[in-house]
This record gives sequence, structure tokens and C-alpha cells, in this order.
Amino acid sequence: MPPELMIKLKYLENRNNPAEVFEAMALYINAYKDFGQLLTNSVGLKLDFQFQLNDIEKSSILSKLSALPNSIDAMLEKAFYSSGNSLFQALKETNETKSEEQVESVAVSIESTLADNIKYKIADPYIDRQNLAYVLKGFSAANEKINPGESVIIMSSHQPEQKCNLNTSWRFTGNPKNMFRGSTECQAHRDKLSVKISVNEGNSVWSFRSHSLDRRFCARITHKEWLESYQNGLIQAIGPKDVIEADISYDIYTPPKGKGQPQIRNARIKEIVNVHRNNGRQYEL
Repeated sequence: MPPELMIKLKYLENRNNPAEVFEAMALYINAYKDFGQLLTNSVGLKLDFQFQLNDIEKSSILSKLSALPNSIDAMLEKAFYSSGNSLFQALKETNETKSEEQVESVAVSIESTLADNIKYKIADPYIDRQNLAYVLKGFSAANEKINPGESVIIMSSHQPEQKCNLNTSWRFTGNPKNMFRGSTECQAHRDKLSVKISVNEGNSVWSFRSHSLDRRFCARITHKEWLESYQNGLIQAIGPKDVIEADISYDIYTPPKGKGQPQIRNARIKEIVNVHRNNGRQYEL
């Protein structure tokens, strides 16, 4: 049986303007469909993400949805639901998202969760930031229909114990149309990096300092064979004075004039060539 996405809206008894309850459910479904399309695009799949409605239960409204057959396989569907939970957990930490920096942070979190849950060879996930802003605007519009004392819970049938209670007080107050309109220049070169924060499980981002750029930035290691060996203890832990020699790629995003300073975004460690140890010896990987 394919996994189902379940959206449960608990509304107040004798609620005024009851039509808003159904409007809210429709907005949540549409926003989640757009989110599914965003994730589909992020891994390079050329197809339309669509839901089919399997069931509706009353008292509180519970909509059961699944992706259309033959669109994506069950493993990807589960990965998408896990990424949705990552999104909603990030939105619990604030009641407002409005800046490009905040959207960037959410995008990186989703990319890491998606990469963790995709087990076979596929394009490294990349979330389109402006399209994510539009998705966030959609979820925010749904939240605006929810009254105090009401709640929205999202869960999936393959992990029914992991219920995600939405922060219905959260709002997206940015204007997606005016976001991420700066220029982007792609860069790729070999660099020497110091590790500031490493990740011992999964595909979450590491923190590095680039010796050539003299800047700190976060990046995910996409050299999967090296990462697996490192996390399985087959490679000696990277020390604070060790230096990684690696092929990296990243975007230099320059905001419109007066909107901030250039930023390093979408950084990837493509291949780790050597680790230069502080003890004077070199371990070739």
C-alpha cells in the first residue's frame, strides 16, 4: 500500500464562518502539493507531482492523500514526507519568516533531510529558494484561516507515531516576487579547508573555513564514499588543525544594491583529495 499523507484539522465546536475550515484544508493541500513539486524538481525529476484524495473523516477534518501512482516511487514519497516534517519543525522555532537569510536556512535544512532519506544514486538535492518562498507563502495563507484554539496535525502512514503539530501562529511576511533577485555566479575550484563543525551521521551540512577565500561557510559533502568511510570510523577524525584539500563548488549570491553583502550559498564538497594532518604526516584518501 502506498504511503499516505494525512492532514488533520481540529476546529472549534460551533465555529463562526465554518467555510474557512474547508478553505484552510484546501490551502494546506495545495501548499503541500506545491512543496512536493519543489522537492521533485530538487532531485532532477521531470514530472508533475499530484495528489489523489483517498478518504475524508469528519468530527475534525482528516484528509488522506497519496501521490498519484506511477509518478514517484514509495521510497521517494517517504523521503518527501520526512522533508515536510523537517520544514514544519523549522517553522516551529519562529512565528515569522520574512528574509532571504531565513528562507536560505530553511532550504539548507530541507536539502539535508532529503539527502539523508534518498538511498540510491540521484541528483544531489537543490531547493530553488524563490519557489520555496512561494511555498511558504502558501502555508502561511492556510494558517491565516485557523482560529486560536484550533490545531493542524500532519502525519504519514509509514510513520504514524511521528505526528507534526503545525505552528499555526507562524506567518510568512516576505514578498516572494521580490526575493532572490540578485545575481548568482557559480564557482568551482580546489581549495584547502579547515573543519569548524563536522557531522558524524547523515548528510547534514558541515562548517568550514576556506584558506583561499578566508571565509567561513557551510557545505554538504557529496563525496559519498569518503563520507561513509569517515562516519564509519575508517578514516581518522579530522582535528582542529588538520587541513582538507578538496574540490568544491558554490554560488556567490550578490543581493540587489543596498540589500546586503555577497554570500556563499549552495556550497558542495565534491571530492576530498587529501587530508593534511597537523602531525606532519599526510594521509592520502
